[in-house]
Amino acid sequence: MSSTGQIQWVGADNGEEFPGAQALIDLLTETFQRQSTRRVFRALGICYDVRVIPPGRSHKSDAVCCSLEHISGEALDVFVPYTKADDGIQYDEIYSVRCDPRFFSPAGTQ
Repeated sequence: MSSTGQIQWVGADNGEEFPGAQALIDLLTETFQRQSTRRVFRALGICYDVRVIPPGRSHKSDAVCCSLEHISGEALDVFVPYTKADDGIQYDEIYSVRCDPRFFSPAGTQ
């Protein structure tokens, strides 16, 4: 989200035909880190597929992870676990975990 509140969608392309997911996540993270120093963003996020053990469970599950961060320094990873079924995708309970900022510099260093 820009500093004026506009939503902007971005993607990553490192030039490889079939890049690994981590390479694209790293590319987006590095790009966001460079751009955040100009203070043109209010919030940033990256969504990607992961395998996690949801709270109260003992086995890994597929999930969508949204790594979200606000210029204030608040950072969360939000997880939406899911399973594939014959009748479509079944979503489980959403949960979040606080994490260290990845995109914006710590307060006072921008």
